[in-house]
Amino acid sequence: MDGGIAAVALGGAGLLTGSLTASFGRDRPTAKARQSAAPAPAGTPVTVAAASVPVGGSAQVKDPASGDAVYVVQPKAGQYCAFSSVCTHSGCAVDAPKDGQLYCPCHGSRFDAATGAVLNGPATRPLPKYRVTKEGDSLHLGPLEG
Repeated sequence: MDGGIAAVALGGAGLLTGSLTASFGRDRPTAKARQSAAPAPAGTPVTVAAASVPVGGSAQVKDPASGDAVYVVQPKAGQYCAFSSVCTHSGCAVDAPKDGQLYCPCHGSRFDAATGAVLNGPATRPLPKYRVTKEGDSLHLGPLEG
């Protein structure tokens, strides 16, 4: 009988750990907050100064529809793109780009910071990519591509 209790306790601990891991680093509103939060108006512009996105670096903004972080990156001078921070493996938040890669601390997936492509699994799909347009000294986050 003691073995059965231990098995149930270990199983419950595993479920709790998996639940915590899946949401590590992401802002998740509570059920009450979700009900009271008004959706972002369609076409809400998200703009960032081009100067705040260094070559090889990034600036973080929020997707107005989901509230998830988006990294606006400049992999090469004058080349701008943006990627969702949500790992395609289990929904964890990936770290900001470093050394040309975005790293997911939950299970070790790595993504190319210029293309969003998977460099190392367990993720099998690239990070969702947003359109970015430059107008003067500003970058505008567009819709998800593809």
